[in-house]
Amino acid sequence: MRDGLLMESVIVGFSTLIVGSVLMLMPIKGIWFAYVGTFLVGFITHLLWEAVGANKWFCETKFGS
Repeated sequence: MRDGLLMESVIVGFSTLIVGSVLMLMPIKGIWFAYVGTFLVGFITHLLWEAVGANKWFCETKFGS
């Protein structure tokens, strides 16, 4: 297992939990939103990590790129 993978997974897991919880507060009816919402959780979380520079920081810290 790659060094730091467990910590990275925990951070990303909590991030998606927070974004997903916020999306669940939206009053939308119908089962289709479960599928769209799953996509949106990953999409929005990834954009947020990019916006705050966390992806770049992590790659430079762990991989020296």
